[in-house]
Amino acid sequence: MESIMKTQTSTLLLRALPAALALCVSAGVNAQALTIDVVNPIKDGKVVFEAIGPSQVGGAKQGRVSLRMGIRNDGATPLKITKVEILNQLASNFLAPVEIAPGTQYAFQNCNCDYSNPDPNAPDVPASYPIIISAPYPTTVKVAVYVQGFANPVIKNLPFTAATNDNGPLRFPGKASDLRFNEAWQTSSNHVGGSQAFGLDNSVTGWDGDSWDDKRPGADPTKPEGRRAYGLPLYAMADGIVCEGLNDLPEWKNYPRVSKEIEPEPVAPSTGQYSAGGNFLKIQAGNEVALYAHMQPGSIPAELLVPGAVVKQGQYLGKVGYTGQSSGPHVHVHVSQETSPGSCEGNAVRPRPMTFAQLQSLTRGEATAMASANNMDPTDWTALSNHSAPHTFSLLYPASTPYAFDAAETDNKTFLGVWRASDEIEIRVNKPNWTAFTQKRAELVADDFRLEQIDTYVENGDRHFVGVYKRGTGAGALYNASSWSDFTAVWQQLSEDGQRLVDMTTYLSGSTRHYVGVFRPGTGNAGLWSHTGFSAFAAQRETAKDQGLRLIDMESFDIGNGQRQFIGVYRAGSDSTALWRSTSWGGFTAKWAELSDDGYRLIDVDTYVDAGVRNYVGVFRAGSGGKALEAVKGWQGLYQSAEKYAIKGLRLVDVQAIE
Repeated sequence: MESIMKTQTSTLLLRALPAALALCVSAGVNAQALTIDVVNPIKDGKVVFEAIGPSQVGGAKQGRVSLRMGIRNDGATPLKITKVEILNQLASNFLAPVEIAPGTQYAFQNCNCDYSNPDPNAPDVPASYPIIISAPYPTTVKVAVYVQGFANPVIKNLPFTAATNDNGPLRFPGKASDLRFNEAWQTSSNHVGGSQAFGLDNSVTGWDGDSWDDKRPGADPTKPEGRRAYGLPLYAMADGIVCEGLNDLPEWKNYPRVSKEIEPEPVAPSTGQYSAGGNFLKIQAGNEVALYAHMQPGSIPAELLVPGAVVKQGQYLGKVGYTGQSSGPHVHVHVSQETSPGSCEGNAVRPRPMTFAQLQSLTRGEATAMASANNMDPTDWTALSNHSAPHTFSLLYPASTPYAFDAAETDNKTFLGVWRASDEIEIRVNKPNWTAFTQKRAELVADDFRLEQIDTYVENGDRHFVGVYKRGTGAGALYNASSWSDFTAVWQQLSEDGQRLVDMTTYLSGSTRHYVGVFRPGTGNAGLWSHTGFSAFAAQRETAKDQGLRLIDMESFDIGNGQRQFIGVYRAGSDSTALWRSTSWGGFTAKWAELSDDGYRLIDVDTYVDAGVRNYVGVFRAGSGGKALEAVKGWQGLYQSAEKYAIKGLRLVDVQAIE
């Protein structure tokens, strides 16, 4: 009865009004010729949004709503849309009403999208806006489309829920275990572009004492390897299969980027084409296809470049690079719905939300204020589960426990690095205790990396362990002994079991000396000797040569009373070798250059102070190809140098911290 009375009242009013005004009021009926069809993102019959982190410490968790819809005119006359609202928030920014002809449809998406402008100097004009909501989340989404000449919008209400990816929550593509102290990943969920509406551009930032900076301390700002993210490993967000990949697009030569006239777009030798995504992998999980873009050339394992290759969540994929449409080193990731079953191709108009199982988030603005006052506390971080990054630019720590900030941490140790020609995939690790180091080794071994070099030093009150890993099977063994007799007994047993010692280090823990050895599968004779004094050590080397053994590694340590113990690791060989000791870095590098010209390559270096004078000792073997030797300050400095030389086709073969 109530609805009948309302209709009668409206009719009476219309009879008393002018015709033009009557047309406006009658719009509620005529506008029903317009139909709203939300097509993405939809899952299990519901419109889904991306749950994201809060915009401030202690704030409510939020959600990002970016919908694609068809707005269809089923009537006989044109209709003009003036605005679109989602959940009572403005989603459109029409510069003029959008006309929809009878029987046609207008595709609309609310995203961080701008109108194209031929004038590059003109300010960007938003075409639409993503919608941000706060928890508790509504269970219904209201879409309202306003039409010119009609008083009331056309409204559609649909069931609404938070998204979860096809195979469950994703794993963030970077690991906390690869970050250095006072570092975090950084990004915002407010990605530009319709096809990448839920994408993330991830880089790394670190506290430099004054601000959060993506540049390594003391780095060259004109080199990509000077950025903290450059060269960091990337990992699979979900189980899946490889659709396609590219691994040989050269990186940009200039940083920052310059115009195409100065530096044309590079092409990949394998395709003869430029790739906007740089070196990339596309991996299908369920009916979703994930893109990992802008990776380093040569960093993707060959087996992952084969379509159909199986990928497991958390598996190594490649390294952060500077390729394709990239303004600087970062990894871009986004997920799209598969175009059609079995196509293994993401649909550009069907972007999907991404949510991660474990993240800690903190807005960059708040992190800056807290770090500046040295009161940044682990409780300031928000633990996220099945969420993406906040809309506000934020720091992310991909772990179950909060980020521990310590403004007093320093990175001032000097390292000696030795490089030789190689194209192996390399990962470098620095951990502040033995437990963390062995945990990271187990993780990398399971991912087909093998430890080849080890060293140790003390800084910030922690005993650090440094490891250099290369891609390959045959993990070998790692052993830490608290006595020389224990170490040699294990060396003997492992040798009989087909393992060969390839590198070692030694250190004091209290009054106990530890000996740490890296073993790899191998055959042939081997030797391990310890002598007091350099002369006895050098004499043993000559004796070993006559036995068909070659020195491959040496360590030394002070034993008091002005004496020093020297340990030599030997493997079967017949090539020419050299051993050189110098009492100055200048003298050592000069001899290194001379021996390099004579066809030798440095494979191991040791340094120590004897009678107040620093000595440098090098082990050389016959070899060819590129080489490098450098003393650098800080682990960040060594990492940058390693990436600098990697670009030139060199890999780290020895690292020595100066104690």
